[in-house]
Amino acid sequence: MILSHSKKFIFIHIYKVAGTSIRNTLASYHDLKFSDFPLVDNLRFMIGKRVKSFSDWSIEHVKAKEIQEKINPEIFNSYYKFAFVRNPWDWQVSLYHFMLQMKSHRQHNIVKKMKDFDEYLNWRIRQPNFELQRDFIYSDDDKLLVDFVGKFESLQKDFDKICLNIGVKPEILPVKQQSEHAYYKEYYNDRSKDLVYKTFKADIDRFGYEF
Repeated sequence: MILSHSKKFIFIHIYKVAGTSIRNTLASYHDLKFSDFPLVDNLRFMIGKRVKSFSDWSIEHVKAKEIQEKINPEIFNSYYKFAFVRNPWDWQVSLYHFMLQMKSHRQHNIVKKMKDFDEYLNWRIRQPNFELQRDFIYSDDDKLLVDFVGKFESLQKDFDKICLNIGVKPEILPVKQQSEHAYYKEYYNDRSKDLVYKTFKADIDRFGYEF
């Protein structure tokens, strides 16, 4: 998340959707105040940033509905809010390789023991904290809580539009935390392709994706 009072915007960071690049580019406008969130949540932020296994709330990946519940309603309602989404089939391949390659990831050792992507996929969708991308930007009653949803597939073009809306000079986004892997379609067979379709159907339909 980036919350900018100077430019009046809130960026909702869905993991593995170029969020690190966007956060780094807009970091100078991040002027979150300690008073923006209740004390207990600030403590959760601080603990989660240092020891993620001790806190279930990371400042990087706070959902829009959680921000709406915590901060001043005037700020949430008036600030320009945006996020980016990604093709769910591609998203899972990227997340799988990120967890394999990032030794500091809290689930690295779990994923490292898996024999292949299929095993990872079966494990991922059975996790109690399983999330859809829509969970980050929609309310529990299915209301879109952001003003703009960009796509990873048109990242720079959509980011340029956002910059114009928030009064920031557009910049070329740097490549950050990009996992190395083959084209996502090479990881799927008919069964796993269908599994992602059924599991992430809400994202696929909502954001207009296809394999």
